[in-house]
Amino acid sequence: MFSIFKKKNKVMIFIDGSNLYHVLIKNCGRSDLKFLDFANKLTGTKRSLEKIYYYNVRQELQGKIKIPEEQQKFLTSLRKIPKLEVKLGIWKEQNGSIVEKGVDVMLATDLVLHAVKNNFDTAIIVSGDGDFFPAMETAKKEGKRIEVAAFESNISKEASESSNNVIKLRKSFFNNLWMPKRNYKNSNYKNSNYKNRKESNNNNSKESNNNNSKESNNNNSKINRSQSKRRKIVS
Repeated sequence: MFSIFKKKNKVMIFIDGSNLYHVLIKNCGRSDLKFLDFANKLTGTKRSLEKIYYYNVRQELQGKIKIPEEQQKFLTSLRKIPKLEVKLGIWKEQNGSIVEKGVDVMLATDLVLHAVKNNFDTAIIVSGDGDFFPAMETAKKEGKRIEVAAFESNISKEASESSNNVIKLRKSFFNNLWMPKRNYKNSNYKNSNYKNRKESNNNNSKESNNNNSKESNNNNSKINRSQSKRRKIVS
């Protein structure tokens, strides 16, 4: 018996976390994204979101893995999101430069692996990086549709030409996709500006008073010298 219901297109989303963070800061001035809402918007209502993979790096210092407290809190919150799995590479300091290890390889490997296993119909790669070009081509040979979601200024030629569709991100795309603003940030900003202005005014006032005092002393000194000369002439 045939089903009268057509199966929805299965979607998996692969997010290059470091890449996404930097383009959001550059283009939107913030990065506090609601990841599940973002993924649902990319997927749309006519397709089925199966899985979200989020890739980033953890810190390694002197051969020991160390995740800063703020990053740990962020990763913990991500792991609570339904259908989202966090995968971490590492970064190391080499010759004064920071080098990411394993992130691109993990994303590319997962893309090909899930394509071969037929776990998705469409993959959406949130990155304009051209390094994923070989993996994208391999997935397409498995009959999969590949979409790239990135800001226009951040899409490489390889990613654009290899994908079946480019979802061009822009600032307006993220309307209603941000976490609620915290009022204390704005308050601190205003207080800081007020404090700086107040200190500046105080310093200017002190400088003005000092200058007036110096000028007054100079004038008094001139008057005293003049009076002294008169006394000598009279005597």
